[in-house]
Amino acid sequence: QCLNHSQNLLRAVSSTLQKAQQTLELYSCTSEEIDHEDITKDKTSTVEACLPLELTMNESCLASREISLITNGSCLASRKASFMTTLCLSSIYEDLKMYQVEFKAMNAKLLMDPKRQIFLDQSMLTAIDDLLQALNFNSVTVPQTSSLEEPDFYKTKIKLCILLHAFRIRAVTIDRMMSYLNSS
Repeated sequence: QCLNHSQNLLRAVSSTLQKAQQTLELYSCTSEEIDHEDITKDKTSTVEACLPLELTMNESCLASREISLITNGSCLASRKASFMTTLCLSSIYEDLKMYQVEFKAMNAKLLMDPKRQIFLDQSMLTAIDDLLQALNFNSVTVPQTSSLEEPDFYKTKIKLCILLHAFRIRAVTIDRMMSYLNSS
């Protein structure tokens, strides 16, 4: 189930990014033109947490590879899941929550733009929601901060390009990890 949701997310993000690049062609929205930014940096460690066990160098550093886990999450079928898998899925969940908050706040700003040049495709936001529901971790809700000042639509559109490029890379990572977990 999570594999299907991650594939849907990757398709939705790729489509949204492609539309944004076409719509915002005058805004320097290609991968080569933007400054890449990772909003999850220093907050989550998805790449490290999702490193396959075969690739972890010193397994004696891992306290316990098996823990008893009771969850309603449909991605974790058995009650005994490896610690690394749980850590990985939890980290993916946190990443998705951060991006979800950013995209919703950004969409609210874009909808205020009198030009209505661009706003986020609902299918991408739905794909994020679907994968979050499938992962079903209890998480501290990230507070959504909204600025009271007049939004700068140019900066918001540039930020949208930056976020979409970063999120597409993260969606590829998530999809590869779900494929790996599904195959093992």
